[in-house]
Amino acid sequence: MKEEIFKVKGYTIKIWEQTSSIQYEDRNFDEEFQGCGTHGYQVFNPKGESIHLDYIDMWDEDACYQNACQDIDADLEEKENGKN
Repeated sequence: MKEEIFKVKGYTIKIWEQTSSIQYEDRNFDEEFQGCGTHGYQVFNPKGESIHLDYIDMWDEDACYQNACQDIDADLEEKENGKN
């Protein structure tokens, strides 16, 4: 399966394709976290430590990338505020 690596603000984002556990059309939008989507991602800080992993209910590369960027911004904000 396809895998992409991106560098953002010193962090590494790994996005991959995976076999979904449910069909997109069969999702119940009233429920959260129904199963594996067609994609997943993992974010690594500049030290190479994994800070976030998500492969549930992710359905495209762009959604993974946008979520990963939000995770990076949250981690940087925590560091600025002395929480990390």
